[in-house]
Amino acid sequence: MTTSSSLPADTTAERIVRHFQAEGFPGITEAVLVRIRLKKGDRLEVDAAFDRALARDAAPPVQEYFQIQLYGFYSEIRSLLNIKTAFADDFTSGLRAELPSIYFDAAPVVANDALATGTKYDAMLKLGDNADGYAVAVLLNDPTSSFFEYMESHVGYDWATIIGTLGAAATSFVADEDLL
Repeated sequence: MTTSSSLPADTTAERIVRHFQAEGFPGITEAVLVRIRLKKGDRLEVDAAFDRALARDAAPPVQEYFQIQLYGFYSEIRSLLNIKTAFADDFTSGLRAELPSIYFDAAPVVANDALATGTKYDAMLKLGDNADGYAVAVLLNDPTSSFFEYMESHVGYDWATIIGTLGAAATSFVADEDLL
């Protein structure tokens, strides 16, 4: 089952999946692109709030500081409705804890949740710098392999050939739809 939608970055999502499959990772069958906007605060405030939450073994305060919107989607295994419904569970606390880095740090940024299983995303990538106040991140999952195995075998890879121009894509979008 190949499922796509009519989101602005669907073509990019499909290119990302096809790239990883061609590079020997057939288990990567889905890519979800999200736009991340800072609601309030600066790097110091956000980092402090996330650090406090982690020190208490609490969930990071994602909804207080960030807006996360669906931006692109491609899947060979599930529908867009399934993605939206499961997003709160599939976007693990390990990846949520990395949102300040994804938003504030210069690209490329790679976050990994080595404990993710099943449909849970095990990698979040920021491959381009922020545009118009948004960071664009790619969520990937391969239940049969670690994303860092891929990264270690492709040191110095030119990510621009995978994703095209995310910066320009981030400025064109449809009606906002928050995922969290």
